[in-house]
Amino acid sequence: MMAAVRRGLGRALAVAVFASLLGGTNAWADGTITARPPNSFGSSVTTIDQGEKVTFQNMDISGHDVTSNQTGDDGSPLFRSALIGPGSSGPVEGTEYLTTGSYDFFCSVHPGMEATLEVTSAGTPVPRPEPEGVAVKVVSRSLDRVVETGKLKLKVRSRRGEVILGARAKTRKTTIALGSKKLQFDQADERKVALKLSDSARKALRKRSSATLIATATATHGGGHTERATARRKLD
Repeated sequence: MMAAVRRGLGRALAVAVFASLLGGTNAWADGTITARPPNSFGSSVTTIDQGEKVTFQNMDISGHDVTSNQTGDDGSPLFRSALIGPGSSGPVEGTEYLTTGSYDFFCSVHPGMEATLEVTSAGTPVPRPEPEGVAVKVVSRSLDRVVETGKLKLKVRSRRGEVILGARAKTRKTTIALGSKKLQFDQADERKVALKLSDSARKALRKRSSATLIATATATHGGGHTERATARRKLD
């Protein structure tokens, strides 16, 4: 009788341990990108499997975000987070759609804060939904042409609402603010926009042989709902 009880307890303990291990595996499955002081990501490389989601944890004293360098067909980053305050965390939207490969990302607030997300061949990516909301794309192809005309050509798509465009040029050591523009969409639409550069921006860009142009569109829809899209393109 006692032997049977001991065998039963042993089996129950084994099941409990196994379940605990399974639970731990699930908890470890999703990746975490961490920001640490001063203005840096905690690891240069974060690795996940296909289909996994990522959390951004900000352990710095300033606000940061995660924005993919690579963009989709609609000009939006392949993955990104909201601006996360000190001591807070939030989801990095879009990592579950990624296929095997290396994806560089950056903080849009702090130049030079960059790292890489590695996606292994394990797992299965989630099908990416049709794009919606706001999107922006850098259309200009030549830095000389941008400087000559004093205009950066962009393509913007948004639902009804107000969209604020901003752009900057990033070189090895400096970031140059290019200008901003406010748009009003009365309905869902896609527009070509020429963003006028400030005189100081044109002067600074004349000294550069190449630069990465970064455009940001922040849309405010009904009910105060806000969305943001970022696109970047290296121009020579």
